[in-house]
Amino acid sequence: MMLCFFWSIFWLVRWYGDRSEPRVKRTITLFFIAAAVLYTDHWLYFSERQSFVGTWTYFIANLSVYPIYYTYLRALTRTKPNAEMYLLFLPAVLIAILYPLDVHFRMLHGGNLLLFARICFAIEVIWVWWRGYRVLRETRARLDDIYSDDRSYLLHPTYLIQHLLGITAAFSMCLNLLGRDFFAESMMVSIPAIIMSALLFGIGYVAAHTTLPQETIHTEAPQAKETTIEETDALMHAITTILREQKLFALPDLTIQDLASAVHSNRTYVSQCINRRTGLSFSQYVARYRVEHAQQILRDSGYGTDKEAIMDAMTSSGFSSDQTFYRVFKEITGETPLQYRHKNLQ
Repeated sequence: MMLCFFWSIFWLVRWYGDRSEPRVKRTITLFFIAAAVLYTDHWLYFSERQSFVGTWTYFIANLSVYPIYYTYLRALTRTKPNAEMYLLFLPAVLIAILYPLDVHFRMLHGGNLLLFARICFAIEVIWVWWRGYRVLRETRARLDDIYSDDRSYLLHPTYLIQHLLGITAAFSMCLNLLGRDFFAESMMVSIPAIIMSALLFGIGYVAAHTTLPQETIHTEAPQAKETTIEETDALMHAITTILREQKLFALPDLTIQDLASAVHSNRTYVSQCINRRTGLSFSQYVARYRVEHAQQILRDSGYGTDKEAIMDAMTSSGFSSDQTFYRVFKEITGETPLQYRHKNLQ
């Protein structure tokens, strides 16, 4: 409870102190406020100070915390809000309405309402965990269609938050199935308290150090118009010519917008053209040209050492790091740069 209050205050201060990325800061703040309410209700329950309000807010917070996290993840990855995001809050809204009615009119006889809440909670946890990883995969694909170099490292902290959330979700489901009565009047309550505190601290700490740089924000490009086969062929020819003759692929920070400007088109159309004609993302398509250029250099016997040839092949082909160069080269050719050089040296 105190840990969640700490992170709630931390994020409120950050939100009001820095107005950048308001959607991200707002949702992570709401996540920890909901968690703080949830654990305050736990504290009241185990302190035998349970009340109607405490039980009511417990149900609402319990069914809201994971949907809020999912909203935060979509905000962090700059994924547009959708209907699914709002539907996840439906169980919390239903409980907010049904619980007071059940208390006064005994509509669902208590236990049925609790069972309904537990089933909804389990569904939410599984759904948010699964969809969260899907959002990250879609974000990775979006980066691949914008940048020619590998930008997946930007998502590493976000994946760490998702992993921590996954562990927290699994543990939460176990505790939810056991119920709070299982830990009543027992020091065993300290076990979930310590574990959940560690996990929540990890989520808050990593979130505080996680952001996608400003460079990943791109305005929506104009919708690509319907084109004829001849127009698509002409654009694909222009793309191929620019990449081969002007060696545009050699720019380490080449983006889809750079290529679109070079062929006098919009990036949505260029991206669709590449995807449909080759089945590759923009980064995968450019990587083919980079590896092809690197192969030409690796076949050259004019270098004094293999290391010099490999270094020149990497830098002149537009690869931003040796790790990316080795990985991409082997993915495409099935060999390391050194193996390829020894086999094909002229």
